[in-house]
Amino acid sequence: MTQHDLDDAPEPAFRRQRPPPAFNVPGIVLALICVYIAVHAVRVFLLDPVMDSFVLVDFAFIPGCYQAAAEFCAYQRPGAGIWSPLTYSFLHGDWMHLGVNAVWLLAFGTPVARRLGAMRFLLFSGCGAVAGAAVFYMLNPEIVAPVIGASGVVSALMGGACRFAFGGPRGAVAPSMQPFLPLVSIRQALANRTVLIFVAVFFGTNLLIGSAAGGFLGGGTVAWEAHLGGFAFGFLLLGFFERRARARAA
Repeated sequence: MTQHDLDDAPEPAFRRQRPPPAFNVPGIVLALICVYIAVHAVRVFLLDPVMDSFVLVDFAFIPGCYQAAAEFCAYQRPGAGIWSPLTYSFLHGDWMHLGVNAVWLLAFGTPVARRLGAMRFLLFSGCGAVAGAAVFYMLNPEIVAPVIGASGVVSALMGGACRFAFGGPRGAVAPSMQPFLPLVSIRQALANRTVLIFVAVFFGTNLLIGSAAGGFLGGGTVAWEAHLGGFAFGFLLLGFFERRARARAA
């Protein structure tokens, strides 16, 4: 082979591969955040306080309304008790509340969405919201205050990511490879020091907020029970949402 032939030879495939972009969020994650922003913008800029109150009554999760414990529950639309354990996650108290949830959704929703795909990601997120509402209801069945926010969804994504995104017993790996790591068992995940510390901090912080000391941290307005329910759901049940046949190996 001549030098001319060598120059014309195709470049090996591994040399043509480009490194993954540093910021590459799946479209479904961005779409979900955009829906959150749109819903909040409509409430803030287009609805008057009275109409917004009706939105909260109809779409926020209000545990006490399942027992007709408050007069305003009579104003709920028929079926609100069915959809509110999901729709509450689309409502936020203010822009700061929305922004915090959006940041965490970007961080933990990205690897989970890449792993599950768009439809499974939406199903997993929706079930996480319902799980958070269920745990909140079990611990606070008579509360009539509206529960709102995507924290249950975000917590489920955090819990699910613990099962694969920390690289097994050797610790964290490059973010671009996290979605394609094998799903570890619950025992293996809890044997990982990084995961164990993450879980301990998550539960410890939320239990502190829920305790008497949490009053000094603003815990009275934080639905920490929904956080714990969402996280437990994601951590324990991510495997049920896994693809049957994975297109890429770790």
